[in-house]
Amino acid sequence: MIGSISRKRWLAVAFALACLSAAGARAAENPLDAKVNIALREAAPDDTFRSFAKLLSAEAEVAPALKGKVTIELRNVRVRTLLDAVCESIGCRWDLQPGNPPKLRVWPAPAGKTPAATRPIVEEPIDLRVTNADGRDVLKTFGEILSAAPEVDPAITGKVSLDLENTPCGQALDKVCQALGCNWELVEGPPRVLKVTVKGKR
Repeated sequence: MIGSISRKRWLAVAFALACLSAAGARAAENPLDAKVNIALREAAPDDTFRSFAKLLSAEAEVAPALKGKVTIELRNVRVRTLLDAVCESIGCRWDLQPGNPPKLRVWPAPAGKTPAATRPIVEEPIDLRVTNADGRDVLKTFGEILSAAPEVDPAITGKVSLDLENTPCGQALDKVCQALGCNWELVEGPPRVLKVTVKGKR
């Protein structure tokens, strides 16, 4: 359950990263589609992407100019979604070049431009399985997935129970709002904001 994630378990300068199941990771035709859990707290970009490279059995080439700290917590997301979310949060771009071993390249995004993702992050498929979870906690987790600061109307309350698999993030968020009676909007920044309001309220 998403609401069970504890921020107290975040490490100060490092992170924990694990595949949900080794069998699932082996079964993925593309390692970028393997599902992972991640908890990051003020992690350095170089350490972060080198750990991602190990997960992909790749070498890392991280530009020294890449700055900032990475703080994010996600569950059951694809590695490509994770890379997009981290790059959007600190302003970088990435690609995985074929080879033996492959190479994960990461470099700063051009000034004033949004980092290029393979596709809009709201279209990235996610799995969402929650039972009687606090709706506000679920919405805050979507903010983390979308690398957006959540602004949730205080009037929005309730519990959410859903079982979604391989569902685009935006559609999953629609389902959550359908259960809670709300509307959502992703407002580009900086900073990017996930704005959630009571349905029918302007």
